[in-house]
Amino acid sequence: QTIFAMSKRPTEAWRSAALFEDGMGQIVVARFKGSGETEAGVFLLDTFCLGVKNAFFVRVSAHEYETRILGQMFPEGDQLAMTPSCARKLVEDGIAYARRAGIEPHSDYKKAARVFGGIDAAACGESFTFGRDGKPFYVQGPHDSPDYVAHVFRMLRAKLGLTGFHYMVTVGAADEIGPEFADDDLE
Repeated sequence: QTIFAMSKRPTEAWRSAALFEDGMGQIVVARFKGSGETEAGVFLLDTFCLGVKNAFFVRVSAHEYETRILGQMFPEGDQLAMTPSCARKLVEDGIAYARRAGIEPHSDYKKAARVFGGIDAAACGESFTFGRDGKPFYVQGPHDSPDYVAHVFRMLRAKLGLTGFHYMVTVGAADEIGPEFADDDLE
C-alpha cells in the first residue's frame, strides 16, 4: 500500500473470537498515519476478573503491524473485527469491573490507551458481561508468581469477602494464599 492509502485507512479494532468463553484474550486498536506508520494499542484483557492484565503501545510499519501484531496476537481464525468505539468501551468496562474487585490495570495501560484518543466509547451500543456465574473468577495464569497470586487474593478478599469470587489456582499457589483457602475449598 502507498503511504497515502495508509493515511486514508480508518482506525480499526480486533478482538480474540473466544474472549468471553475463555475469559482471556487480546484487543488491538490501530491507527494508520500519513507517514506510513501504524500506531497500535494492544491489551490482554481478562474478562473473568483482572481487566487489563497486560498492555503495550507500538509504532511500526504497516507490514510489521500485519505480521508482528495481528499475525502473532491472533492464531488462525481467532480474530473478530469490532468498531474502535466498542473496543474502547470493552477495555474500559473491563477495567471498571476489575476495579470493583480492587484490581488496577497493568502499569502500561495508560501508554497503550493513547490509541483511544478521539474514540468515543459512548458511541458503542453493545454491552459486555464480565465475571463467570455472576462473580469474578480468578484463574491463575502460567506466568503468575505466588506473590502475584497472593496479591490478587488479598485484593479480592478485601473488596468481596471470602465468598464473593471464584478461583482456580495451582495447589502450590493455594498454600501461599493463606489457611482460609484449604484444599477442600478449591474450586
